Amino acid sequence: MVSFPGDGINENDEEEDPVDEGIVVLGRGPADNVKFEWIISDWTKCSQSCGNGIQVRTVNCLVRVNNNTQGVDNNLCKDSGLSAPTTVRKCGMDECPQWVTSDWSPCMKSKCFALNIAIQRRSVKCMLYNRTVSSSKCNIFEKPMYRQECENRKCAGKWKVGPWSKCEASCGTQGVKYRILQCVWYGTKKPAGMACKDKPRPPVMKSCKGPPCTKEYSSLLQPARNLPQYLEASMPLTLKSKRLRYHPKRSPRIFHCR
Repeated sequence: MVSFPGDGINENDEEEDPVDEGIVVLGRGPADNVKFEWIISDWTKCSQSCGNGIQVRTVNCLVRVNNNTQGVDNNLCKDSGLSAPTTVRKCGMDECPQWVTSDWSPCMKSKCFALNIAIQRRSVKCMLYNRTVSSSKCNIFEKPMYRQECENRKCAGKWKVGPWSKCEASCGTQGVKYRILQCVWYGTKKPAGMACKDKPRPPVMKSCKGPPCTKEYSSLLQPARNLPQYLEASMPLTLKSKRLRYHPKRSPRIFHCR
């Protein structure tokens, strides 16, 4: 109820009736000057960027007399014939990005993880209107798994051998060469520990022959009778000017210069 001082009150009365708490006193003036109106706030941000979100706003009733205003109960605006504005509306009607998955890879073709166990994989993409978008636009808590275990009887240990090393031998002699041997899971490079213990072990060492010797090196292996000529050919010029005498009855390694 809206009232004005002096309305229905005798100025000669010694006592005034107590003012009802529901009465709003704005000042003097005819009742025609009383106007009710709604004070409406802006819409809040949508509760979610896509899908079925909502927006809300506040609506308050205001009574105005001349230049005086006062907030009152919303029912007064309704009683005055004003329709109450909506305070809730839907928003975010666009389609939300969704997680899209491919089919699982065949278990028999999947990589082994342990004995008789393989890991199946599939692609998981965040998509909107048939286009891949950033994963951050999809709900991370709803992301599907992209791998899972499956039974694969082919998954067992297998020996994996590396290439042979270079032959460790001098020219014209016998030597050995080596290679690395490792137990891995079938179809992978992942170590399989003792899973190969019951399988035949490939050799990791074998004999080999050194490279062929060069012509110059081979002449050193000729009989001693050829040694003086070889030494003379390889002597410095200062020594070649002197005659080299060979004593066949002595050790072939002893020579005398004169």
